[in-house]
Amino acid sequence: MRPEGYPLLERGLDGEPFIYLDSASTTPKPRRVIDAVTGYYEKLGANVHRGLHPLGEASTEAYERARHRVASFIGAHPSEILFTHNATDSLNRLAQMLRLTPEDEVVFPASEHHSNYLPWRVRSKAVLVDIDDEAVPRWEQLAGKLTARTKLVTVAHVSNVTGVVAPIEEWTRTAHAAGVPIAIDASQSISHMPIDVRALDCDYLAFSSHKLFGPNGVGVLYVKRERFAELGLGNVGGGMVSFNEEASFEVREPPFRYEAGTPNVEGVIGLGAAIDHMQGIGLGNIHAHSQALARQLMEGLGKLPHALVLGSRAPSRIALATVFLPLPTMRQTDLARLLADAHGIYVSGGFHCAHVLHHRLKLEGTLRASAQIFNDAGDIDALLAALHEL
Repeated sequence: MRPEGYPLLERGLDGEPFIYLDSASTTPKPRRVIDAVTGYYEKLGANVHRGLHPLGEASTEAYERARHRVASFIGAHPSEILFTHNATDSLNRLAQMLRLTPEDEVVFPASEHHSNYLPWRVRSKAVLVDIDDEAVPRWEQLAGKLTARTKLVTVAHVSNVTGVVAPIEEWTRTAHAAGVPIAIDASQSISHMPIDVRALDCDYLAFSSHKLFGPNGVGVLYVKRERFAELGLGNVGGGMVSFNEEASFEVREPPFRYEAGTPNVEGVIGLGAAIDHMQGIGLGNIHAHSQALARQLMEGLGKLPHALVLGSRAPSRIALATVFLPLPTMRQTDLARLLADAHGIYVSGGFHCAHVLHHRLKLEGTLRASAQIFNDAGDIDALLAALHEL
């Protein structure tokens, strides 16, 4: 079956259909997102927050309408939404704005993606929560890792390697009880489950557009309104000041003071269209579908001889599963390519930007399959059959 509404999946590769199970890396774009991006170039095309002519005003209106969509999508206020380039950029900017020093400590699991590991490592002291033999963090260790020097706790809402959902509410209570803010990397959860930043009570939250059917080059950083007073500036330049004189300058109110320079206007508008796309399907429907495919994946992968399935014992997950298959003379990257070439099944193989996780488990890579709303049970069956054949 070729999913409708996604031109890449409808067309196939050189006319040949394929099964796409790599949405944890990036999602194919629906037609309405592509149309929104091209529509900006064809009908608007102006910069935002600057031009006083009709094209500039219309571009600004479309851009800010997308900010309102994002805010509503995660239960935030529009003034709490900062547009960036991606989640990596969001977390790097947050590290910059927190004005961390090498003596400051940031606590996070050893399983984190490089995007939520390296920004803290290069600016502060990284304090790692251990992981078990299936790469699931030992959540109960958090309280014991907090000290008077802890400036931040951060964690992926869903691991990009295991697909396991973190106990965010529990970690937030523990961090806040110690007077420490918490940042959430929602890159993998944002397109699989409803998120309400007020209910989570997180202080910061980051995600990328390209993982929820939106364009590349756009990210979001949510900042709880009362946290702005603690933050320094990020990038500086055009658009983020009210005035600039030789002796002094005055910055604008958030979020504009954190969006220096010309933004990715078309990408932000496309992100707004992607959110409309998801809300049209229904977040509840997407979440239920993800959980059903997750159960099918875990049950099927668990029947593979000698396979190590990461996070198999976790009670909550999305449709993302990672397995190590000990096949002689073949790397996990070789297996991923073989699945593509011989079976037309596209998955990810390697370290998934989580080298520390793989190093601790002494694994030279793993194989990851990640499904989305356009996948069905037949896609999972095809993957499992191909793996059994291997």
